Amino acid sequence: MQDSINRWLHTRRYSIIASLAILVLLVSSIVIIPRSISIYAQSAHGSGGPNSHYVPSTAFGDTDDLPNGSIKTKRFGLAAGNASITGVVKDASTGSPVANAQVGISAGQVGSTAQYTTTGSDGSYSFSGIASGTYNLSAWRYTINGTQPMYKDVQQVGINVSSSQVANFNLTPVAVPGSRTVPAGRAKNLIIADYDETYHESWFSDAQSMVNNSPATHQLAQIGVLATETWTQYGWSPIDHYQIAVGSYPAWRTPDAPGKVWGQPDGLDTNIWYGGTEQFGQESIFDVAKSYGMNTAVIGGNDYPTGHITDSNVDQITLGQNIKGVPTQWVTEVENFITAHASNPNGFLIYMPITEAEGRSVESTSPDDSSSQGLYQQASSWDDQAFGQLQTWLQQKNYTGNTAVSITADEAENDHTSFDNFYGLGSTGQGTTRHVPFVFSGPGIVSGQTYGTNMGIDDMSANYMFALGLPAPVDSRGHVITSFFTSGSNPTPTATNTPTSTATVTSTATATPTNPPTATSTPPQGSNLVQNSGFEASSNTWVYRGANHPRRSTTQAHSGSYSLKLGSNSGQQGDSTAYQLVTIPGGAKSANLTFYYWPASNDSSTYAWQEADIVNSSGTIIQQLFRNTTNDRSWIQMNFDLSSYAGQTIGIQFLDHENSNGGAYYNFMYVDDVSLTAR
Repeated sequence: MQDSINRWLHTRRYSIIASLAILVLLVSSIVIIPRSISIYAQSAHGSGGPNSHYVPSTAFGDTDDLPNGSIKTKRFGLAAGNASITGVVKDASTGSPVANAQVGISAGQVGSTAQYTTTGSDGSYSFSGIASGTYNLSAWRYTINGTQPMYKDVQQVGINVSSSQVANFNLTPVAVPGSRTVPAGRAKNLIIADYDETYHESWFSDAQSMVNNSPATHQLAQIGVLATETWTQYGWSPIDHYQIAVGSYPAWRTPDAPGKVWGQPDGLDTNIWYGGTEQFGQESIFDVAKSYGMNTAVIGGNDYPTGHITDSNVDQITLGQNIKGVPTQWVTEVENFITAHASNPNGFLIYMPITEAEGRSVESTSPDDSSSQGLYQQASSWDDQAFGQLQTWLQQKNYTGNTAVSITADEAENDHTSFDNFYGLGSTGQGTTRHVPFVFSGPGIVSGQTYGTNMGIDDMSANYMFALGLPAPVDSRGHVITSFFTSGSNPTPTATNTPTSTATVTSTATATPTNPPTATSTPPQGSNLVQNSGFEASSNTWVYRGANHPRRSTTQAHSGSYSLKLGSNSGQQGDSTAYQLVTIPGGAKSANLTFYYWPASNDSSTYAWQEADIVNSSGTIIQQLFRNTTNDRSWIQMNFDLSSYAGQTIGIQFLDHENSNGGAYYNFMYVDDVSLTAR
C-alpha cells in the first residue's frame, strides 16, 4: 500500500508542485500583498505620517521644527551644475556684515523648490554646484539674537547665472523694542482660532449646515465683528497659514500657478505647489509680538506647516495628531501656556489651528449633510465645542477683559456645495476654497457689527496687531479696517525701521524651578557663579545629555587647554546638551552671562542648529537665548542680561542639534569661558 502511494506521488509530483505554487500565490494575493499595500499606505498617509509627533505642554521653549526630525520633509535641491552664486550681506546703515542672516534661492518657476543658507560672521554666503539659469534670491534676519537688530528682507529677482555670480545684500535694521506699553482700550493678549477647511456660508447663512450647531462661534460674533466677505487669494494650505502670519506672501518665490488650475494669472507671484522647506522670509506676527516681549505659541492640529515654515520667534509649538472628538487636549495646552506665562506684563499671542475638518474624507463631504455620514458637520461641531470650552475658561480666569479673540479659517471647505463649486466659479465667481469666516472680538473692538465689504486674508495680520497697539509686520500688504475699532489714533500702523545697535530684549521669564536643588555656597558678588567655566577640570558640575554626549576637547580652546565640544563631526541624530544649575542672589541688581562658542556646520537651519537656553532644575527650557546655524569656525562672544532671574536657581544650557539622516551632514560647536556675574 505504501509503495502504491509513493509511486502515485512520484508520477504526479510536477502537478502537485504546480498546485502548491498556485495555492501559495493565492494566499499571497489575499493576505500578504494587501497587507503590504496597507502598511505602505499607513506609513505614507496614516497616523504614523510625518506630522504625527506631539510635544507635551511641559516642552516650553522654541520647540518648532520639533525634535528628532519628526516632521522634517525630504531635502530638495536645485538642479546640479558648475555655476555658483556668492555674496555678502551687510547692514545698510553701518556697512558692517550681518551674521546669521538667512539667504534663500529659488529657480523662480512653477514647481521649483527653494534652498537656504546662513551667513557667516563676515556676512558671506554661497550657493555652489548649481545649474546655469535664472534665479530669485532673498535675504533677511527676523531672529531675535541678543542685542542685535532684526533685518527686513530684500529680494533680488531674475539673476542670470552662467558660471559664477556675485549678489550682495544691504539689509535695513528693524528695531527690537524688548517690551511694550499696552495702550488704553487695547488688548494685552491675542488668541487666533483657525477653523481649517471651513467656509463662511456653512457657519453663518446655510441653515442646513452649521448655523444652528455653532453656539460658541455665534456668541463671539454677536459681541464682536463678523466679516461676511473674507477671501483668500488661493485657498490652499500652506500659503494661507503664511499669509495670516505675515500679512503677505513671498514675492520672491515663484510666478503664478498654472492658469488651467486657478483661472487666469492674477499677478500674485506665489507658487503654492512647492515641495521643500519654506522659510518665512518676511516678518511675521510672531516676530513682532516677540520683539515687544510677548510670549508666543502655536497649538493645535498637525497640519500647521512647520515642515514648510520656520517660526524662529515662537516660544512653543505644540502640534497633535487630529483628534476624533472634541480636541480638549489642545484647549488644555492653550490654558497651560497662558497659565505658565501669566506673569508676563507684555502679554501673549497664541495661534490655534483647530483642524478637525481636515483630510479628504471630511473636506469633500457636503456641509448640508447632517446624517451620520455628515463628517463636515460633525467635525466642525467639535471645533465649536473646543472653542466654547476655551472661551468659558477665559471668562472664569478673567482674561476676556484684556484679550482679543478671533475665529477665522486659512482655507475653505473643498466640496461642491449649493453655494460654490470646488475650484470653480460657482455662484459668486470665487469658489468655496477661498471664502472663509472671520470673527473678531475684544477690548477696543466694536460689538455686534456685520462688515460686508470685501476683506482679504492679508488684512488679518494688520488688524490683529492694531488690536494689540503694535505695528503690522513690515511686509504686510494688509489694511487696518478702522470701523472694526472703537478708537485709534493711528489706523495704519507701520513697523519701525529705525536702525539701532543698542536695542535690548527684556527677559520676562519668571518661572520658578520645580524641586530646586540644594544651592551651593553663593560666591561673593561680582565673581563667576559658573563652576568649571573653562572645562579645564573633569568634574560633574555640568550635566551632559542627548544622543551625542558633550565631551571636553583640546582641539579648540578660547583660553586654557580645554573647551567643551557639543555635537559630532558625522552621523549625529538628535541633541547634544550640557547644562549647569546656578543660583543668582536675590539682592543682585544685575546678572550678566557671557560665553564664547566656535560653530561649524554644513547643514541648513531646518535640520541643524547651535543653541543656548535658560532651563529650570528639570532641564526644561524656560527661555531661549539664541539659536543659530553657522559655519564661522571662529570664536564668537555672546552676552545676555539675566537680571530678571535674581533670587532663582536656573540652568545655563548649551545645545547642538543635527538630523543627518544618514547623510554627510554635520553640525557641532565648542563652548568655552562661560561666565555669569551678579552684582
